[in-house]
Amino acid sequence: MKGRLFTSSTNDVIIRWVIMYSGEKPSASATSTTSTSYTKMTHDPKKRHDRVMLAAGALFCVIVGLGIGLIIGFLVDTSSSDSKPARPDKRAEFKRMVSASNIRETLRELTRKPHVAGTPADLETAEALKKKWLANGIDDVYLVPYKVLLQWPPDDENEANRAQIVDPDGTVVFQTALKSDDLGEEDLMQDGIPAPYTAYSATGNVTGDLVYVNYCTQEDIQNLTTNLLPDIDLTNKTFLCRHGGVGRSTKVLNAQNAGAAALLIYSDPEQYTVDTSLGLQYPDGPFMPPTAVQRGSIFTGVGDPLTPGYPSTEWGYRLNEEEAGLPKIPVHPINYGDAANLLRRMTGPQPPEEWRGTLEGVDYQVGPGFRGEDAGRSIRVVVNSYSEQRWAYNVIGFIHGEIEPDRYVIIGNHRDAWGLGAVDPTSGTACIIEISRVLGDMKKNGWRPRRSIVFGSWGAEEFGMIGSVEWTEEYYHLLSSRAVAYLNLDIAVAGNWVFRPSASPHISPVMREAMENVLEPNPSYPGETVFDSFLDKTNISLDVIEESYIIPKIGAGSDYYGFLYGVGVPCLSGFYYFDQEKYPVSFYSLYHTQYETFRLMDEFVDPGFVSHRVVSELFGDMLLNLAESEVIPVNVTHYMNRLLAYYSNGLNVTTYRTQIVDHGISLDGLHKSLVEFYYTTEHFQNKIVPSVDRNDPLAVRALNDKIMMLERAFLDRNGLPGQPNERHTIFATAKSQNVPYDTTFPGIADAIESIDEANPDAGWKEVEKQISILTYIIHGASSILKAGGNWTEVMHGNEI
Repeated sequence: MKGRLFTSSTNDVIIRWVIMYSGEKPSASATSTTSTSYTKMTHDPKKRHDRVMLAAGALFCVIVGLGIGLIIGFLVDTSSSDSKPARPDKRAEFKRMVSASNIRETLRELTRKPHVAGTPADLETAEALKKKWLANGIDDVYLVPYKVLLQWPPDDENEANRAQIVDPDGTVVFQTALKSDDLGEEDLMQDGIPAPYTAYSATGNVTGDLVYVNYCTQEDIQNLTTNLLPDIDLTNKTFLCRHGGVGRSTKVLNAQNAGAAALLIYSDPEQYTVDTSLGLQYPDGPFMPPTAVQRGSIFTGVGDPLTPGYPSTEWGYRLNEEEAGLPKIPVHPINYGDAANLLRRMTGPQPPEEWRGTLEGVDYQVGPGFRGEDAGRSIRVVVNSYSEQRWAYNVIGFIHGEIEPDRYVIIGNHRDAWGLGAVDPTSGTACIIEISRVLGDMKKNGWRPRRSIVFGSWGAEEFGMIGSVEWTEEYYHLLSSRAVAYLNLDIAVAGNWVFRPSASPHISPVMREAMENVLEPNPSYPGETVFDSFLDKTNISLDVIEESYIIPKIGAGSDYYGFLYGVGVPCLSGFYYFDQEKYPVSFYSLYHTQYETFRLMDEFVDPGFVSHRVVSELFGDMLLNLAESEVIPVNVTHYMNRLLAYYSNGLNVTTYRTQIVDHGISLDGLHKSLVEFYYTTEHFQNKIVPSVDRNDPLAVRALNDKIMMLERAFLDRNGLPGQPNERHTIFATAKSQNVPYDTTFPGIADAIESIDEANPDAGWKEVEKQISILTYIIHGASSILKAGGNWTEVMHGNEI
């Protein structure tokens, strides 16, 4: 509705009702908004009271009716009628307007300078993006700052982080590279690209023996202590491991727990490069050269380390750094050329075959220490990184909705990088800017979405999803009540072979529909869609796999974390990838290295930027589908199928079910809650959704509210055992490294894995508690979807 809420005619109605039921008659001017007179009221007090009360009641009814009318007025155009045509589908128009050349030029501009979080260049990019979005036609754009703890390597090369081989008298025999080789490339010669380091490492200068620990998993360390080095105390040794197996923060945790004094991490060519017959190393190709170093954070949490669970606003309470759970040992990344130099000198037993990479001339002896002329020498690790609280900036933009402006479909990616960041994250940033340009042009031509579209550019993601987590913490209650979905576009293009999607289960049909609507950029046949290509290249048969599992579930390693796991907002994500069978490397080869340049993308990864164009089309399709559809397009039975798999398959695969039953703990309640959820989701999807009266905006609104609240229902306000800030009872990552990924319920699994053999009874009580909590959570999810008052009914134990 536009203009005044109460018009002259509205006042006329109220006056007439009041006069009619009070026994008065209006004078000639009684309906005027400027002059009103009344005839004399009756002198009978009782009748007068009755009439006044009746008038008051009538007035109340009128006001309530007007209030409902006003609400409807905000939901629908008051001039509409039953014959009003549906809102036009703008997705085809959007796709026609996307320009690959625009995206290319945007990426070229964004990768001219490094933009590490907390630096002046990071603020420059935030301010430039704000101006760009406003120029593109976004309604409102804001810079949202958070003061957070970050860490950088020392500026003085004399203090640079390094590893050294030293003689007993301290003489340096060998030293790892203090900075990365620029390979003669001008873009890599500029200041601002950080020297090799891992964020949040402890500082220190430690000297001792070197031990090779493969991937530094718990199993690797156990293999060392029981088989390879049973008589060696690993305490105060420096560990050397390669990327892979587990995340870098988990490697650090495992090394600390094993008593290591320091940890060195490198990228072995077995996981990060290929034979020259398949591809060349940078600068001649897209694969990792021996001078490349992978940077990254080793903080085990998310968000600002000093404000867990709450936003890091200027006035926020902060922990001391000693309380924040930061790493306690120095950790330093090195290139694989330097790693080979260390490993060639090592002594000790030969490891099993699976411990051996493909470093030339290296047999991967595990140590401890060195052999030959290096016998008696030690490894020294020096880390002088410095930590400070600095401002990280989110940029938030709005296109306000026309009918439901208080419902938000959010799209975002992080802006900070470990250098130039042409792949991670700037390929995604370039696509989001193009999406904003197209939507802005559509808006200038008269279009406005049904629901509001929110753009988010997150700061300091590389340090632990800080910007997005802080924003979702600060606006938790608002997002919990208003956010429809979050689309995450971190990396847009890491290859040009196949699109890799992921999504929350019930919103995955939005992803599939977009993939069916967009043509594959490098088709095998005319008319091949992104979805056709995905099925073919991932060997998925629609005749074999259940529909709920076609689109993989979303993970936890990017900015969707705060939305899905913190607030309970369903999420979608995806990016173009290379042929991993042909090029068997871990993720993309130059991940988090200094060599993520514009030239890498332009010449090797996505020449012509056709994959960027298609990613923009896909995300634009999903964005418009979610922002414009009258009923939010989901299939809640997909969620039910995931839960049933976790229960029927996951508990059995892990042997957890047998252990539970052997200890006399009943699963009957959990079984009943799953049966209830099965029937509830089937009824909701197949009966309630199709039968909603689409001419009744309040009925549609109520239905959409149920859909929005489903994901929220799976959050436990008290958190999971040992992880109070991990609240998603279905998809949170288990704390124990023994729990297989994406197999079963994390609360139950962690409770079983953490049972203390010295006090098993208490442990099994916790298992029983977690089963009870999960039963309550799933029953609560069913209640969200039920109609009328039957949400309060007792669960029934019918079989599926």
